[in-house]
Amino acid sequence: MTSLKRQNGLILVKLFALLSIVRWLNILLTIIAQYLAAVFVLNPTKSYVEILSNPKLHLMTLASAFIIAGGYIINNFYDLEKDLINRPDKTLFGRVVSRQFCLNCYFLFNTIGLVLALLASWRIFLFYLFFAIALWAYSHKFQKISFLREITASILSVTSFFSIGIFYKYITIPLFLYGCFAMLIIFSREIIKGIEAYKGNAIFGYGTLATSLGKTKSAYIILIMHLLAFVPLLLLWLRYHLSFLGILLCSINLLLIAFVYLRLYKKFDDENASTIHTFYKLFIVFIIFLVVLIPAQVL
Repeated sequence: MTSLKRQNGLILVKLFALLSIVRWLNILLTIIAQYLAAVFVLNPTKSYVEILSNPKLHLMTLASAFIIAGGYIINNFYDLEKDLINRPDKTLFGRVVSRQFCLNCYFLFNTIGLVLALLASWRIFLFYLFFAIALWAYSHKFQKISFLREITASILSVTSFFSIGIFYKYITIPLFLYGCFAMLIIFSREIIKGIEAYKGNAIFGYGTLATSLGKTKSAYIILIMHLLAFVPLLLLWLRYHLSFLGILLCSINLLLIAFVYLRLYKKFDDENASTIHTFYKLFIVFIIFLVVLIPAQVL
């Protein structure tokens, strides 16, 4: 009985460790973003019940969940040594599961995801096949090359969100502009991550903007990205008359610029970078839920 309890306890620990590796909260937020876009933006003539009763929509969102989970697993597989230095407390829990177990889960999750995608539509299957390959390429190659690492991570982060437009064969300009704004914010966050993980990246030769250009120049690039982020916001505001959304996000963007300047320029240390990174996470969550403010009738 004691041996059985111990075995069950170990299985439970491994399950929680796997959930930590795949970053289940990020996956959940991606799924929520897809459903919000499907209900509020891309189907102006359909009722909520009609939209949500489509089984292929649920197959597509589940496919994205498994493919993204696989991407996190393979990224963790390649990043283990570096993360032991940058995030020793968080990485220790993930080491409960073996690397072979992680690889097995990686192939299993991708297989399940692609099967679900094929059941949804052949377009979604091709999209997620390419997406899975791109996630592997990023983890294996791109994240060791400065700038390419940040831009690839930013594009991949918003790509899964746009799969909903491919599913409905409908990508609207306001939604595309909103995605561009989100990508610029995520790009800034990737630079912050590079500053926060500077030590481990430098030791293991991971090329980031922070290790290539230094922390000060990287912080300047963050501010440039935030200034560029005003362009899609102003277009949404002035061209598509989404004044409330535009004013709200412009105001938050200005606050974030001030926050980065005051916290990062005053003192470059891990604590400040970690604080700013947390703020970015909250802002990205905010961006996901604000997609409902893009009404279908303006598209």
